[in-house]
Amino acid sequence: MNPNSKHEPRLKERLRAETAKTIAAAAEEVFASKGLEQARMEEIAARAGVSVGTLYNHYQDRDALLRELIDGRKQELVKNLDAVLEACKREPFREQLRRFARTVFDHFEGHREFLAITLQRDTANLAQPSEAMREVKARAEALVQRGLEQHVLRPLGNELWPTLLLGSVRAVLVHELRYPGKLRVAGRADMVVEFFLRGAAAE
Repeated sequence: MNPNSKHEPRLKERLRAETAKTIAAAAEEVFASKGLEQARMEEIAARAGVSVGTLYNHYQDRDALLRELIDGRKQELVKNLDAVLEACKREPFREQLRRFARTVFDHFEGHREFLAITLQRDTANLAQPSEAMREVKARAEALVQRGLEQHVLRPLGNELWPTLLLGSVRAVLVHELRYPGKLRVAGRADMVVEFFLRGAAAE
């Protein structure tokens, strides 16, 4: 018996995971530069340094690749939000809210070119959000519940608070795409906190 044979399945798994990671990075670049309609599997394969056949071994078609890429990036965000919300659960609500917004902005800062695609796709599917998007909203709902428990948020109309929170975050992301570099990441988070907690009314 080959002493290395017991390690082969794990090695193959690791290689497959690394290949998928490389493909995802290449696909993100191609979709961002070419757009949803113009991106081609051949170009993604070339950018990733793999054959087109390898690409199709991982994904049925271009739409399946795009779907998995978007969901994968959003799952990364969900994982980051879970870690942050757990770490700051004993903090005042304002700080929890700031860290929630900062986590979202940090995540998208690392995938800036891809941000336009995710926003475009979400807008086209408002009636049927992806599972990953529903999970992001679930984290916003959990955060709002903490605000209600701390009596920072008023109960009246609370069913809209998660949507309004995510809407504020999204608006800042769109602004950043149109006017890059106008606000630091921390500044964006502070703006969301102030607007969400106090609105735009002058004192």
